[in-house]
Amino acid sequence: MKRHMAIWCITVGVVVSHPLMGTADDQEGIKHSVVKESQGGPVVHTAIYQPPRKGAPAPGLRRGGGTRGMNKSVPVISLLAPEHVGLTLHEQPVLYWFTPTKQDRTISFDFTLIGHNAETPLIETKLPFPAQAGLQEIKLSDYKVKLLAGERYLWSVSLIVDAEERSANVVAKGAIERVEREKLEHPLAANFSEAEAARRYAEAGVWYDAIMAITGRIQANPDNKDLREQLAAFLDQVGLSDVAKNDLMIRASN
Repeated sequence: MKRHMAIWCITVGVVVSHPLMGTADDQEGIKHSVVKESQGGPVVHTAIYQPPRKGAPAPGLRRGGGTRGMNKSVPVISLLAPEHVGLTLHEQPVLYWFTPTKQDRTISFDFTLIGHNAETPLIETKLPFPAQAGLQEIKLSDYKVKLLAGERYLWSVSLIVDAEERSANVVAKGAIERVEREKLEHPLAANFSEAEAARRYAEAGVWYDAIMAITGRIQANPDNKDLREQLAAFLDQVGLSDVAKNDLMIRASN
């Protein structure tokens, strides 16, 4: 992630190939937050995401997927995943993906979760068809799967255009690793409020938990424009401006 982009907090992208090891861009010293006045509420602090040093961008990276004949500036599907191995403290985190338009029911969506060195997926299933465009969630608890500490996993969402012709389908992939709090590279406070959670997790480099925290607050306060703009700022910061803009437009039209 380039330093001149670091005004808001979080790195978002899609990993599409191996390897998952390496050295990330140096983020030492970038531990500050931007303060924004919230609508009729407390001051909102939006932190800089501190990616783990061992998590490197993988070659073959892309931001999302599009099908032939579609506007390639707007991805059909995007994962809310970093360009490196994102971290979580949870055994059963919630994973998020995004589709900017209401899709035709002639297509379907698949979800796969597989261990980094495994041959057989832990989960390989059809996803419920999105009720509307926008942010979609995948709860691992729904599939009775728990992530093991120290293990890396690949997860993907596939847009199935043609079940017989795999090359016509669109696949977006991300990587996740569950870590224990005491093994984090960046310290995480023992106690913090719900309003602070996204910032605290971001500063500690716990990507998936930071996204869960801000998204959970949005779901609990769907009319809070400030929270939605925070999420958009996270996405825009790392080049997913199409996702950020589309998400804001979708919410404004609802």
